[in-house]
Amino acid sequence: MARHTEYTDEIAREICDAIASSSKSLAALCKDHPHWPDKSGIAKWRIRYPKFRAMYEEAKINQVECYVDEIVEIADDSTSDTLIKTDKQGNEYETCNSEWIARSRLRVDTRKWMAARLCPRLYGDKLEKSTDDNSKALMEKLIDKL
Repeated sequence: MARHTEYTDEIAREICDAIASSSKSLAALCKDHPHWPDKSGIAKWRIRYPKFRAMYEEAKINQVECYVDEIVEIADDSTSDTLIKTDKQGNEYETCNSEWIARSRLRVDTRKWMAARLCPRLYGDKLEKSTDDNSKALMEKLIDKL
């Protein structure tokens, strides 16, 4: 099937719904949906069609929930954390599967990074300092005691 290049609300909604409900990259989603435009075609739609741009941005924000859910799943999955090996005498023993654990850490860190970039207010690393009057008054009292 040929790639779709003409903008339609139906295809635009399908793209955004798929993005919002999946942690897959846009390239992977395009590969799974050959009737969509390719990644560069979708980028052109975002430039040309403000309605699509707004839907796309909302879909990417909603995609963060998929990343967060996967973080918990990956972190809780300990099924491959150990390996069974056999020593020279034929005795089996358990050992740490450091490659699996490192890959899991990378998968979690990647999703955390994506969540922080797509939704920094909720998942960003920086905490904003409170500058309300109560905080200022408390700081002044502490400084006076020093």
